[in-house]
Amino acid sequence: MTSLSGANLVPKTHGRIAFRGVIDTLEAEVIEAQVLATERSACPKGSAGSGEKDICACLGEILEYLRAVIASEVKEAPLPPPVLFGMDAGEIHRRSHEVFVSGAGGKPLLPACTDGPVAARLNTLRAKVREAELLAVRVFGPTDVEEAPPREDIILGMNRLSSALWWLYCDYVRRKLE
Repeated sequence: MTSLSGANLVPKTHGRIAFRGVIDTLEAEVIEAQVLATERSACPKGSAGSGEKDICACLGEILEYLRAVIASEVKEAPLPPPVLFGMDAGEIHRRSHEVFVSGAGGKPLLPACTDGPVAARLNTLRAKVREAELLAVRVFGPTDVEEAPPREDIILGMNRLSSALWWLYCDYVRRKLE
């Protein structure tokens, strides 16, 4: 048993506890990505792609939002929609659907090993956030037997977080190609 909130004890298999564990893992993986980006930005000029320092700062924003997600969930408080990289939730959604490579005839970007280690890590983070979003839907979405009101704020936040990471990946790769 573990504490869900206050004296409310639940089995460690409870969905909210599982969600907290997934967010904890995501935070660790974002920090690993920041370390990778920091190491790449410290390489001699010309040996690392451009934008690693920018990526590290953007990942810091992702990390802060993940921390807001977990705080909101634990405190059972509303989660504001994300504002990341100067974009609100609507802008994140819109721009994540505009991910084309101008030099490739307007074709959509598709992840590839040739994008490099930082891009690969960004794509992995995006996929892991998507998994967390799907868990959030199962745990916090509407059910036939409502134990608590649905947490659409958390579900939306996780959706926009995966969109933000997709946009960040695409922006990073585009900048490397320019």
